[in-house]
Amino acid sequence: MRIAVLAACLVFAALPAAAQMFNLNAIVDAVKGVAKSQEVASMSEADEIAVGKEIAARTLGSYRLVRDEKLQRYLNVVGLWVALQSERPDLPWRFAAVESDQVNAFAVPGGAVLITAGMLKLLSNEAELACVVGHEVGHVVRKHHLALLQKELLLQSGAKAVGEAVTSGGPKDEVRKFLASEGAELYARSLDRDSERDADGDGVLLAARAGYDPAACLLFMQRVAGMKQEAGALASLYKTHPQASERAVDVDKALARLEGAAPGEGARPALAFKSR
Repeated sequence: MRIAVLAACLVFAALPAAAQMFNLNAIVDAVKGVAKSQEVASMSEADEIAVGKEIAARTLGSYRLVRDEKLQRYLNVVGLWVALQSERPDLPWRFAAVESDQVNAFAVPGGAVLITAGMLKLLSNEAELACVVGHEVGHVVRKHHLALLQKELLLQSGAKAVGEAVTSGGPKDEVRKFLASEGAELYARSLDRDSERDADGDGVLLAARAGYDPAACLLFMQRVAGMKQEAGALASLYKTHPQASERAVDVDKALARLEGAAPGEGARPALAFKSR
């Protein structure tokens, strides 16, 4: 923070007198933005979980939970088993099916994963479910969405769009409020290509670690790639993810990197629920 303030002072001193008064607020806002983004980067796991709970609660205001207790329990059994194979097994992982015909799934910081009914209808077996879940778990483990929100926080700070004064609760509360409000529509946000590639690789790896046939990840992606892109059910998926044909290539490369779990090995149990 001291470095950021010093840099701002140097810039300020170099400006013409007429411009100094005009640009001072913008400089102060930019410094505040850097401080806030650094707070996001160093966010504790407890704060990440707290923010995630707020985001999940707001998200469920747009997507209703599927009213099927057996299905919800099943998703949490499979999802938790896959998540336990990750580098963050102690997060309070939660998995839920939500009402939507769109083919999609999305993760919330702190360990919540939501899967649409449209996605569930497309799955052929439990191994494919593990691949989808593993992809989302990868996003949470790598904090991809927190990084995205941090970037947006910096951009909006520069545009003076983030609060101009620190709330009575302090900067941390302001940052948490921003993350919760902006993160409420994470399902509509697009991550960068590298993040999606990493998450697809994680899906393969975690499915294999969990004892599922990792080749199911490729078969599922190839099936999605074979669907008509103009199909309405895929609109949400392609808004937030790269083309399935490109992802199939990434998944195939991830399979080639696996050790001790060759494609074609492992289980492909039938799904324990009927597509509605």
